Amino acid sequence: MGSSGASSSSSGSAYRPLVKVCGVTNAADAEAAARAGASFIGMIMWPQAKRAVSDETAAAIAAAARRHGAQAVGVFVDEDAATIARRCGAAGVGVAQLHGDGARAALDGVVYVMHASLEGEILTQLPAAGEGGRRPDWLLVDGQQGGSGQAYDWTNLRVPDAGSRGWMLAGGLHPGNVAAAVAAARPGVVDVSSGVCGPDGLLKDHSKVEAFIAAAVGAVAAPATR
Repeated sequence: MGSSGASSSSSGSAYRPLVKVCGVTNAADAEAAARAGASFIGMIMWPQAKRAVSDETAAAIAAAARRHGAQAVGVFVDEDAATIARRCGAAGVGVAQLHGDGARAALDGVVYVMHASLEGEILTQLPAAGEGGRRPDWLLVDGQQGGSGQAYDWTNLRVPDAGSRGWMLAGGLHPGNVAAAVAAARPGVVDVSSGVCGPDGLLKDHSKVEAFIAAAVGAVAAPATR
C-alpha cells in the first residue's frame, strides 16, 4: 500500500483543510463525494460495523475515488497486519485506518486513531515509532465513541506531534458546525460520516456532502496559536 498524495498546511494564509468522507458504502456515494472535493474516501472494512462493505464493494469504491483524484481509506479494528494488507491490496485501497496498534508497523499507509474526552483531552497514548522509526501518515482525533456522531470540545485539543504529515479531526461534524471546528482547531483534514448521511444512516445525502465541503474549505480560520 502506498501513502496518500494529499497534503495540507494548518498555518499561514494558505491554510485550507482537506476533507475525508467516511463510512461510504457504495461507488455512487464515493464518486459524488470526490467530485464535490473530498480528498479522502473512507470505507469500513471491519465486518461487524453497520456500514461494513465487502471487498468487492471496497474495490468499486476505491476505483471511483481514484477516478476523481481522491485517496481510498479502509477502516479496520482488530484484524492482523497480513489480513489488512491482503484485503487492501485486493481492493486497491492505499491507506489503512487503524483503531489499534498491533498491525501498524507492518503497513505502508496508516491513519492512526486517537480518542478525546468530551472536554477535548486526548486519551490515547501517542504511538511509538514503528520499524525504522516510521510514524503514522496521519493522526485522527475522534470522540470516545468513534462513529457515534457525538461532538466534543475542539477548542481544548492539544494534538501531539508524532512526526506525521498532519492530523484529522472527526467526531460529531456536520455542515452546520464544521466551519467553527476548522476555526477552533485548524486540522489538516476534517472527517465526516454520519453528519452527511441520509435518513437511513447508511447512504450519503449528496447535498449534505456538498454543503459540508463548502463550509469546511470556505471557513475563515483564526490565526494559529499552536
